[in-house]
Amino acid sequence: MKAITPLAMLALFAASVALPAASAAPSDATVESSRREAGSISGRIFSPRTNEFLRSAQVRLAETGQLAVSESEGRFVLPNVPAGTHTITVSYTGYYSATLTVNVAAGETVVKDIELISSMQAESDPGEAVKLEKFTVSAQREGSAKAIMDQRSSMNITNTVSSDLFGDDAEGNLGEFLKHLPGVEADTAFGEVRTIGLRGLGSEYTSVTIDGMSINTADPTLQGATNSRAFTFETVSLSSMDSIEISKTVSADMDANAPAGTINLRSKRAFDRPGRRITWQANVAAHSEALQLGRSMGPDERQRSKLGPGGMIEFSDVFFKKRLGLVLTVSESNLYQESSTSTLTFDRTPTVADPRPQVITQLNFGASQRTNERFSTTLTADYKASPNLILSLGAIYSWSELWQYGRTALFQTGARATVVGTDPLVNFRSNSTAALSAARPAGTAKVGQSFTLTPKFEYKWGNVLFEGKFALSRSHAWYDPKNRQGSAADVGTSATRNIAFRAERASADAYDWQITQTGGADFGNGYSDTSVAALNDGRTSRRNTYGGEITAKLTTNFIRPITWKTGVKTQYEFYNYSSSGATNQYNYAPNGTNIGWNGFRSAYPYSLGMTGTTITSLSGQNIFMADLIAIGKRFQDAPNEFAYTFTPANYTTAFITSPRRYEETIDATFLMGTTKVGRASIRAGVRWEQTSGDATELAQRTAAEVTAAGFPVGANGRATTIPGLEYQFFSKPRAHRLNRYDDFFPSASLKYPISKNLDFQLGYSRTIRRPAFKDVAGFFNVNEQTLVIAAPNIGLSPEYSDNISARLAYYFEPVGILALNLYQNHVNGLMVTNTLTAEQFGYDGPEDYSAYEFQTTANSSGTTEIQGVELEYSQSLSFLPGLFKGLGIRGSYTYNSAEIVVPDMVPHSVAAGVSYGYRRLNANVNWLWKDDVAIVVDDTSYRRSFITLDASASIQLTKKMSLFFSARNLTNAKRITMDRFTPNAPVWRSYQVNGVTYTCGIKGRF
Repeated sequence: MKAITPLAMLALFAASVALPAASAAPSDATVESSRREAGSISGRIFSPRTNEFLRSAQVRLAETGQLAVSESEGRFVLPNVPAGTHTITVSYTGYYSATLTVNVAAGETVVKDIELISSMQAESDPGEAVKLEKFTVSAQREGSAKAIMDQRSSMNITNTVSSDLFGDDAEGNLGEFLKHLPGVEADTAFGEVRTIGLRGLGSEYTSVTIDGMSINTADPTLQGATNSRAFTFETVSLSSMDSIEISKTVSADMDANAPAGTINLRSKRAFDRPGRRITWQANVAAHSEALQLGRSMGPDERQRSKLGPGGMIEFSDVFFKKRLGLVLTVSESNLYQESSTSTLTFDRTPTVADPRPQVITQLNFGASQRTNERFSTTLTADYKASPNLILSLGAIYSWSELWQYGRTALFQTGARATVVGTDPLVNFRSNSTAALSAARPAGTAKVGQSFTLTPKFEYKWGNVLFEGKFALSRSHAWYDPKNRQGSAADVGTSATRNIAFRAERASADAYDWQITQTGGADFGNGYSDTSVAALNDGRTSRRNTYGGEITAKLTTNFIRPITWKTGVKTQYEFYNYSSSGATNQYNYAPNGTNIGWNGFRSAYPYSLGMTGTTITSLSGQNIFMADLIAIGKRFQDAPNEFAYTFTPANYTTAFITSPRRYEETIDATFLMGTTKVGRASIRAGVRWEQTSGDATELAQRTAAEVTAAGFPVGANGRATTIPGLEYQFFSKPRAHRLNRYDDFFPSASLKYPISKNLDFQLGYSRTIRRPAFKDVAGFFNVNEQTLVIAAPNIGLSPEYSDNISARLAYYFEPVGILALNLYQNHVNGLMVTNTLTAEQFGYDGPEDYSAYEFQTTANSSGTTEIQGVELEYSQSLSFLPGLFKGLGIRGSYTYNSAEIVVPDMVPHSVAAGVSYGYRRLNANVNWLWKDDVAIVVDDTSYRRSFITLDASASIQLTKKMSLFFSARNLTNAKRITMDRFTPNAPVWRSYQVNGVTYTCGIKGRF
């Protein structure tokens, strides 16, 4: 397909605005006649209960049936109203409808501001206790009402939720808030949500925007090993958001890169809630493994408090005669968390001499402790420069610092024949000189910062509304334990060899391993061999996005009223990933001889109490662990005692296979029209997008050229010396691997009100999923934090998906919904990421990757059908008598299915919640169940189902101050990976437990 130039895009944009306007342009006489015969009604809808203007209220003209929906600041307009006396009705769920009579003169605009009365407010009786009750109980319900009205007014199939729906979330993690919604899949680390996917698909299928503009995040973990296009929710605080819109279908004015849907974060605006408002919060968080007020040994090898303070303050006001509105939010959270993981490796190849079906040949136990600090500030400003021009600015800055002290104990048995025990899954002992124990501490200090600017303007010129949105988003994240914590990054796998040990547990399903040494050198005293230490990590990631969009909207009346919207958009993204950890390799050799790390014993106890596992050496000690903080300090004080071990292999990793640079530009234009046919609202449009990518790669000389230049070459065709590698990879200009593709993406939607409370919606869209750049890069990346190795596929192509969705929704009064959602995606060239063990992947290199998972991505052949069902229900039960009228219930069921096994697609999930308010008390309980989910395409490994339970409660002290408490993961849900190898019963391969996080605090408002 021939590319469309930017000049042609602008011409198309101008034509798409001018042609509808020209075709609809009436004669001067017609215009003058229309002015004489008609007028208009405009105004704003306001809730004195919440002191906010109401968006998405329905304003209906009784005589003609004309309907308007209020927009920002509660504004509505009913144009072309015939002269005379008219009745208008305003309706909004959870509020009593307002009806008023308006006299309209020819050519006149009548302005009517309308207040709506909350049905709960009207129910209240006099008395301070009741006032407190109403304030507490109704806040969440009225937030739900606002979300339902936004959802109902959207032409897309959308789940809109108010930011206070699920109770208090002191950490402000948007992912923790979203995970309870239908069709939402959360990816976690330490039990905390990092990325979000929709409808059974991964986060790479979901677009995340703020106020409609794309933003980015940078994370070396994601960009290097899992998903370079994923948005991590650590960078945006829930406290700065008014609501979240999850669009399951997309229209032509939205980016086409969302096969599963789009998550739009809607920021708070001062003009939506006039007057000054100051809210504040102070809280403290604690982990279930460290519930004490005093100090205890922490991950930084010192006594410290493990309570995490946090807080938030928000200021909102309108200035300069109500022309300037500002909202400023500042939040901070600190968490201490612990996690324990057990991983088993099996030999499943019986022999005649050893017919046992499965024999454990390695046990790997990990215990990690971490502190996580997050700071975020958000500013939104809106300025009414003139009656026709509004200028806006959004600014977000976030900072996060993670410090994780991960320590692993590994036990290898040697060959399967030397494993002694008739039931080696439960009780066995080693009997081989190859048996060993190893300890590997690793310090991870990840720092991340991002800055986003989103300027915007709205300009009305006659009947045309122009809107310009722009975004500048810059993110940088890096790993730096040496400078942030004074710690070494890693001391490798130091082993004690030729040992004997016994391993036993209660049953094949149990997790409480008891490891007892029975012979050999005492692994509690230190290592019998040495390893190289990485004194710093060096992974770093940058991601910058610059983009702009200009749209125009116009309503024409040729044949029938049609609202046209058209626009152009361009977006440039720059990715840069590198890992210099291999340049920081040292041995400890104070006298010129490598003596290892036995002189640096950690004082921080190595505990596996979360899994019930114990490790006992010959002397009764735990396994020896090196102190990374002490090693880092020794290097700072006496660097001459460390021997640099930079090798050609290190050089290759740091400068050749690791770095990655990728640039991408996406240009787009669209045309979309919306109209009504009878009671039905119809929208159709088409979007064109062109993608231009540039991967900068090293231009490699051939082995023959390297040899001819006098450098030795190994069997793999690479030079074996650093000067040879420099000549082979850096003596030629870098190569640019360019790619360009473009396509048209049609979309259409229908919304039909079957009755006053029953709506039907149908949507279609064609979308694209572009490959993550790590999937097409020619490097092999190892992530030590997640134990995941990413292997690239250079030939990976984009996916194209035709998506159909339908919804039937019944809306309850005062506040509630029962909805059935159906979807079906036809995906061409589905990209499937397969998770394999080192053995399944076929890795035969020198490193011990038996505890790691290999991930690689490939296109499936032909078209894959993905389908699903979402059933959702929520209702406020305020019509119940007495104590029960404060009840609210919600629940959802999600079903996802595909023609092939799609790793990580959850087939069934159920979410449920109960909220309750009475007098000064408000409480929420949220329950979530996820079914077994395959993690490899052959379905031989799967994650076992689990249940999580979150709860929160608050009690009103005064009208403007309350205490609150929340608990996350009360069930202490286990993340368990199972292997199934018929005819044997499934056994667990990996087991992780993350504990419970508790938060309590006080909040108030002025």
